[in-house]
Amino acid sequence: MEVRKVFKAGNSFAVSIPADWVREMHLEEQPVEVTRNEQGEIVVRPITSSVSDISPKFYEAVDRFVSEYGDVLKGLADR
Repeated sequence: MEVRKVFKAGNSFAVSIPADWVREMHLEEQPVEVTRNEQGEIVVRPITSSVSDISPKFYEAVDRFVSEYGDVLKGLADR
């Protein structure tokens, strides 16, 4: 088990993953799925090859969009 701090990253929060885990799982600059299970635990999984044809630039663009317009999107969803 590793103990990590949550830190602010732009308009979001982040937790670092130990470098040896990233190398071991070949996650360097790869997209991951972040979910919460029924126990409320945060689960991080590598995205399978079924969506690997989506470019990393697309993921970056979506991240920027959500960072910039996330509050607006949430407000629209709450209407």
